Amino acid sequence: MRCHVCRSVSFLPLCKTCRRELLQPEPKTRRLDNGLEVISFYAYDDIEPFLLTKHLPHGWAIYRILAKESFSSFKRNIESGTMAIPIDDDPKSGYSHTAILARSLKSATCKTLYGKLHAQNRISYAGRSKSFRLQNPRNFLYTGSAGIKALLVDDIVTTGFTLMEAGDILARHDVEVSGAIVLADADRKG
Repeated sequence: MRCHVCRSVSFLPLCKTCRRELLQPEPKTRRLDNGLEVISFYAYDDIEPFLLTKHLPHGWAIYRILAKESFSSFKRNIESGTMAIPIDDDPKSGYSHTAILARSLKSATCKTLYGKLHAQNRISYAGRSKSFRLQNPRNFLYTGSAGIKALLVDDIVTTGFTLMEAGDILARHDVEVSGAIVLADADRKG
């Protein structure tokens, strides 16, 4: 196998050198318009080539590395009894990148709730404006338990509309959303 970045021979899709040089997480918190706190570990532009692998057959392995490099230090801070809920963890290309991220949070204090929060609207938001996103909500369907504490998990936050909509639907089902965790924030200005 070859490293996805430098093409050197490696047992993993990202060699140790590239991991050390390119994956230095810098946690940052962003508060969305509805008050939801989102913790991100990278600026989108810094890891865009890795994020785009979610559309490739080997992307699951890269996402697993990204999760390990960033989320592993955070999971010690998760309140006991919290459920990690991946955003729309439908395995579209053989695997779900958000399920891989959520799985990395599994610990004695945090369990993962798979397959319970799905978008009914499958329109792609990639490269779309805020007004387009507002006019085409995800229309999430939640089929999980009520009365639980949850942490939303996604790969990218751009406008925050997806996370806000997911948080709102969970709140309507008596789920206390403590925040969200993502790999990358497309807007790290402030």
